[in-house]
Amino acid sequence: MRLRKLALLLAVVGLVCLPAPVYLPALAEATSPPPQTSQSYRAETVSLANQSDVETIVSHHGRTVSISVHQVSHRYSAGEYRAPNETRETLEAAMRNGTARTAAAGARADLRAIARNNTYVHDAYGEREQYYRLSVEENGSLVTARNATLQRVANTTVERGAYSYERLSPEARETVDRVLRNSSDEDFGYRPRVNDAFVDRLPALVEKEGTLHSITVYGHVDDFGFGAALVVGLGAAGVGAVLILVGGVMYAVAWWRE
Repeated sequence: MRLRKLALLLAVVGLVCLPAPVYLPALAEATSPPPQTSQSYRAETVSLANQSDVETIVSHHGRTVSISVHQVSHRYSAGEYRAPNETRETLEAAMRNGTARTAAAGARADLRAIARNNTYVHDAYGEREQYYRLSVEENGSLVTARNATLQRVANTTVERGAYSYERLSPEARETVDRVLRNSSDEDFGYRPRVNDAFVDRLPALVEKEGTLHSITVYGHVDDFGFGAALVVGLGAAGVGAVLILVGGVMYAVAWWRE
């Protein structure tokens, strides 16, 4: 009788363990804090008076004021543009010749939208990454592109894109401070939670107490939290299957003896 009870107990425990691959990952997700970002961030002090810093500002943050022509395509724009091929060709012609014209209605609409959101245009994959001051006139029909120095692009980037630390929310300041505290040579950067304030604005330029900080991605990290719970669950399911098997054998033996 005792052997039968033990066999039934083992079988019940095994049945509880079998669905572990389903409920353990769900439990881990429900009880864990919000996941961290897959990127770690570090900050470095930059100055518009330093040429290498000017290059850093433009390369890491220039996207706030400039567009690369390769982005004007079906592949990169996700349907944002009406006539991406004609629009890109018009921009490239303006960069080569100084001016370019188009009669296509879709391209004119695209060019007007680009000019509203971007002060400069460049080709990130060109032989040299020259920036041009973009101007669109005559309802999008005429595009003008004039050479612009990196210094001017950097100045515009800071003027329009840098965040004032004092104007950030307390939660956003805390995120920035954590990045700054983890930005020494010995640190591997800071990984914020995905729902932390200011995370959606990173990388970013932040001016704090008169000092300009460039916050950029330092590294990428793969998380295995959900996967680890799944592995543990699969192991528990395996144990459960063994317990059910052992319990069944024990029950059969007890029944045969009786």
